[in-house]
Amino acid sequence: MTAFATGCTVAASDAAICAGTAGDRTAHARALVQDGGPQSRRTGALLIAKVDAGCAS
Repeated sequence: MTAFATGCTVAASDAAICAGTAGDRTAHARALVQDGGPQSRRTGALLIAKVDAGCAS
């Protein structure tokens, strides 16, 4: 999370990030419980890409 906080160069709305990733965060948590493997890696990659997009300049 430190890289996320220090890597942002554009002020992003916390509310928008939270709302925009809510479903993906839930899916990721479910995948981790179900298999902890390939499904979790896919949902994690999607979640990370969306969070990273919030910091894009």
